This record gives sequence, C-alpha cells and structure tokens, in this order.
Amino acid sequence: MAVARYDTTPVDSREYTGYSEFVDILDLRKFYSQGRNGKFELRIIVTRSKGNWDLDLFNIGFGVWDETLQIIDDSVQTKNDDMPKILGTLADYALSFLKKYPAAGLYAEGSTISRTRLYQREIAKVLSYVPPDLCIYGLVKQDEVGFIEFKRGTNFDAFLLSRR
Repeated sequence: MAVARYDTTPVDSREYTGYSEFVDILDLRKFYSQGRNGKFELRIIVTRSKGNWDLDLFNIGFGVWDETLQIIDDSVQTKNDDMPKILGTLADYALSFLKKYPAAGLYAEGSTISRTRLYQREIAKVLSYVPPDLCIYGLVKQDEVGFIEFKRGTNFDAFLLSRR
C-alpha cells in the first residue's frame, strides 16, 4: 500500500532550543503542509530524556513550527485537508528511523485525547499493512494495564512502535 507523504529535510537541532535542558534531540526534520488555509512548516522531533544515552526509548513528536516563539506547536490545526498525508509522512519517517536504530522504541502520544483517538483511528486503518517485523503497542493507563499489542476496539492513551 502506497501512503501519500511529504518529503522531509533535516534541520540542525541547534536551531531548536525549546526544552533542550530536559531532553536530548536525536533528530529534527521539517516539511510543509500546503492546502486551502495556506502553507505551514511542520517539524518532526525525536528526543529522549536528557543524558539517558543507555536507553533506546525515544519520544517522537510533531507540530507546526512557530517561528516567533521558536517552538513546535502541537496544538495548531492547519485544516488543510491533508491529515492523512501528514500522518503518512510521520509514519514513513518513523519506519526509516527504526531501520537506522533497530533496537529503538518510538513513543507517541497526542497532545489531546481527541488527537490520540485520531492517531488510533489512522493506525487501525493501516494495521493490516504494517510490516511483519514491526510491533505497534498501545498504552492503557487505566488500572495501570500498561502497553499491550495494538488492536482495534481498545482505547489507548499512547503508542509505541518498535521492531520485533
């Protein structure tokens, strides 16, 4: 299944100073959403807790780049009718990242409950196309269940993608 995506380009992580006192930035990419509401620069960022170089658990985030504040704003809605292409770009990047770092786990969580549900619906749509060497887990915080293999019909609070 071919997924529509935008091309990404690397960004020097020294350009992004937000939260650098708390996290190490492993990778930073940018791409552009173009649609009925204009052109928006979006960024993908991969981080891990500051100084935890022994851990292979990373956070992947994305959002609209706020040039004025020099931050990635994950609350902005572009409303450019290209959400599948944006999420396709994020998924394509995540797969490339895991090829480069096969022992890594990528943690993702929506900035709101509704965004997390959106991501869950989009994952469910492509679940049958996920390569067999990849695992998608969902986090269930209720009753401290923890991470379980992703399955349709379960409400998750976050996601973890890794190689088997």
